[in-house]
Amino acid sequence: MQELHEILSAMVAQKEKVRDRRELLLDMADRIVKTVSHEFSLKLDEVAILLLSDDGRQLRFVAPRRFADLGTIPVTKRDSIAVGVLARRAGDVINNVPMVKHVSFFESIKLRDKPSPIQKMISTPLVVRGQPIGVAQISRKGETAREAGPDFTPADLKHAQEILDGVAHYLAEARPPGY
Repeated sequence: MQELHEILSAMVAQKEKVRDRRELLLDMADRIVKTVSHEFSLKLDEVAILLLSDDGRQLRFVAPRRFADLGTIPVTKRDSIAVGVLARRAGDVINNVPMVKHVSFFESIKLRDKPSPIQKMISTPLVVRGQPIGVAQISRKGETAREAGPDFTPADLKHAQEILDGVAHYLAEARPPGY
């Protein structure tokens, strides 16, 4: 983890020197995704990071990178798992995602050979100085729950929160104005 913090710190230190602050933010999110996916033995497309827009009205993807231009999730969207976690400011483990009403549009986007539905998910708020700035979601995908792999546990949620609480402030610092 120390290496990730050093890399993110160096990246944030360059924010005033880079031409495209949005690309810097997306690069930082990619670094975080690589670390989280490694920690949980996941594929890169099984980790998502969404940041709250400056106006507080929507969640905007910064990872997976392909989602950054596809749209946002309004914070008024009651059937969004991410919006619920943001509003409660509390993490959640769901090991039966297909049985929970949720926004599934993003699952249908092809990031691999074929889209796989999310079966299991950890969602945790990204909080900086007591204020939520976004949500991270760690998932296991597959055609069935069994194919997706083992259930997530409360210990997995705690581990995810420890990692993401430690890096949330870097994302907040790197966010370009108006993003």
